[in-house]
Amino acid sequence: MKHRDCFIGYDLGTSGVKTALIDSDGRLLHSEFASYQTRSRNPGWHEQDPNEWWSAIVGTTRRTMRASKILPRDVQAISFGVQAVGTIPVDKEARALLPCMTWLDARSVDQAKRINEAMGDNLLAKDYAPKALWIKENRSDVFQKAHKIVECGGYLIAKFSGKFVMPGDVSQFAGFDGESRKWKYEPVVQAGDKLPEPAGPTEIVGETTSRAARELGLRPGIPVVAGGSDFAAAVIGSGAIKRRRAHVYLGSSAWIAVIAEKPVTMPAGAGGPGMIFPIPFLDRWIIGGETESACACLNWFQDELAKDLTDKAKRSGRTPHQMLDRMAEKVEPGSSDLLFVPWMKGERAPVKDDFARGAFMGLTLAHRREHLVRAVMEGVACNVRWILDQIEAFDLGFRVESLRGIGGGFKSKIWTQIFADVMGMRMQAVKWPRHAGAIGAALFAATGLGVYKNLDDLDGLLPIAFEGAPVQERRHAYERLATNFKNTYPSEISEIYHEWGARLAQGEPARRGADPSQAQ
Repeated sequence: MKHRDCFIGYDLGTSGVKTALIDSDGRLLHSEFASYQTRSRNPGWHEQDPNEWWSAIVGTTRRTMRASKILPRDVQAISFGVQAVGTIPVDKEARALLPCMTWLDARSVDQAKRINEAMGDNLLAKDYAPKALWIKENRSDVFQKAHKIVECGGYLIAKFSGKFVMPGDVSQFAGFDGESRKWKYEPVVQAGDKLPEPAGPTEIVGETTSRAARELGLRPGIPVVAGGSDFAAAVIGSGAIKRRRAHVYLGSSAWIAVIAEKPVTMPAGAGGPGMIFPIPFLDRWIIGGETESACACLNWFQDELAKDLTDKAKRSGRTPHQMLDRMAEKVEPGSSDLLFVPWMKGERAPVKDDFARGAFMGLTLAHRREHLVRAVMEGVACNVRWILDQIEAFDLGFRVESLRGIGGGFKSKIWTQIFADVMGMRMQAVKWPRHAGAIGAALFAATGLGVYKNLDDLDGLLPIAFEGAPVQERRHAYERLATNFKNTYPSEISEIYHEWGARLAQGEPARRGADPSQAQ
């Protein structure tokens, strides 16, 4: 059989892992998906079992190799794109000593507050350093046993290769200072040698061990490339790499990211309250912002307010989401002045608030279920537009002119068109939107082996499935909607969110008032 150079990328997301096999031209040969559970034992806790990740990776790898008929000898390198700031104490064999505290886990409110007071910073409870300090203070037995406290990418690298490192852009999120080569929050956390060393996204950090190869159905000695966050892998997989282009990811969460060719600074007082982060990335900078809930809001709507669509979809040969699309298409832009705020898991950007909540604003008796569906789609798009406004407050030297769309949300043509109208620019949905992150991770692997020499070689690599262009007649309605959306976070509302959040953290009910069972 003819030899082929192939590369495997793993996208370890919130709901499951996507595994993609590509050839040296960047073509997708096969992909697989496997889900795993998120558990919440206490208010604010969001945990996943790393053993379930590994089982999912083993299963998807074996199915991919079997279906593609690619031989293990043809796999030249492996890499990863992972959910960022998950936190896991592990032993020397890369065995997890606790469940992963995922990027949604907000138990370490007190630790974040003390770090911020000591360092003059603005960390969230969901960040890596507060979680590491929580482990030290609340599970000192585990902290003492731990060889390293890794994040999700570091865990996978250790499972594949036995090496303990932290991928480059993830280490930036976690607080590693690339100039001083020190962990910024170490004076407070004092984790010492339990923090892994960082590695660049295209750096070869090890090789597959015999044990890992045997489980995965691969060969020992395959180069393992560090990779990065799912955010960074998506940048590569989107193909939106050159100036004036950006990409939007629309999955359980959402983000928007722009590539700049120089370091950027935020003017004092500009941009707004969101968590917008510029991070060095290979020879460039990524400026982006991530919102915690996107398709998760639509899934919530389907599960809680549209369960009947499941049976209707089966009878019609469509999916429930296709039924939701049809409902949204019946409603005029602006959803008859109904506004949806998608902050259903707290928020990072465009506002930075662990306790922020979602809402429908402007409901009347005239609104139907179709209006609510479209309002959810429009609210998510307005949220992302606000983030882009904050990004463009940086000194980029240009304005974004076109967008690439990746993630499962961009399988929807109506949602793609809503994004085009709200953002006011062309929105291109890539051919394999659900697998762009895994393809980007595989491209990390190929770049690590020198198949691609620089980022420009990867620009526009993924083909386009369809696109939406802004419709002039809708411009006024969506400009008004986007403006109104920015007024949904007054200080009075924020205070109520924080009151609710504080009670929830203490285990009290999330509702107020008399017990309705006692009403006369």
